[in-house]
Amino acid sequence: MKPQLLTVARDVYAWIGSGGDSNAGAVVTPHGIIAIDAQQYPRLAHKFRAAIEAETGKPVCRLINTHCHLDHTAGNIAFADVPILAHDKTLDAMHANLGAKTGAYWTISDYATKIKMLFGQNLFDLVPQHDPAQAWFRSRIGLPDYDTITIASPTETFADHFTFHLPDDMMHLDYWGPAHCDGDIVVSLAKSKVIFLGDLLFHGRFPWLGDCDLSGLIDRLARVLTLDISIVIPGHGMPTDLAQVARFRDMLVALRSAVDSAIKSGVSEEAAVREVKLPQYADIPRYADWLPHDVRATYRYLRGR
Repeated sequence: MKPQLLTVARDVYAWIGSGGDSNAGAVVTPHGIIAIDAQQYPRLAHKFRAAIEAETGKPVCRLINTHCHLDHTAGNIAFADVPILAHDKTLDAMHANLGAKTGAYWTISDYATKIKMLFGQNLFDLVPQHDPAQAWFRSRIGLPDYDTITIASPTETFADHFTFHLPDDMMHLDYWGPAHCDGDIVVSLAKSKVIFLGDLLFHGRFPWLGDCDLSGLIDRLARVLTLDISIVIPGHGMPTDLAQVARFRDMLVALRSAVDSAIKSGVSEEAAVREVKLPQYADIPRYADWLPHDVRATYRYLRGR
């Protein structure tokens, strides 16, 4: 399966990653295209940009990063000729975790920096480097595209809310607090009733929780459910609706509840990792792979570790 560009509303597009890889989006304005997220490496970013410019006949005039993880920002370099807008905390995280810049950009090639910027800074706490499970993570960035990554940083940031006043719509960018990571924003179009959730939502895939603020994520999704929205673009997976946002939130609530019950029953972390199951969600792809790690992350989160 190749990435695909879908029209989801008038002048609003979703770029759906191959096989559940990261999504992106585009909104056409009189001044050009506002792109939303930049793909996981430059080769894909150039394909995304070429596709939206060919489809609309307009150039990209701005890029938005929904959060800092590399599967959404490593393609920034393909948009380095336009302003790149993100939350303050996204830029802060990139400065803190990518090291010193090489000239105008970051250049990273070591495995630890790359994989933690994809899966969270606590990855090696959840899956130590000597753990056999690290083989999957190494294969995840096995393509030559990941050997050395040059990353352009956001050039503009905001704190809580930013609005683009379009001729026939209002495009809102909102930060509601820590969630999937700290710095996540949601992008919504009031008239079109479309929302881009970034990695607040995984559709058709069990999530990797990593360094997420689980209760924060649950609360942010509750807020999404109060909005007048018809089409939801997840960070991974096909476009969906608020009913699936509710189901995803219910799954996170069930996970939190199950781990909390284990802790209150005196179950150790290792026993919880072995024993906590969510059979009602076992049909979701990556459930078997990610659940043990998510249980460990949730156990530590609830214990304040």
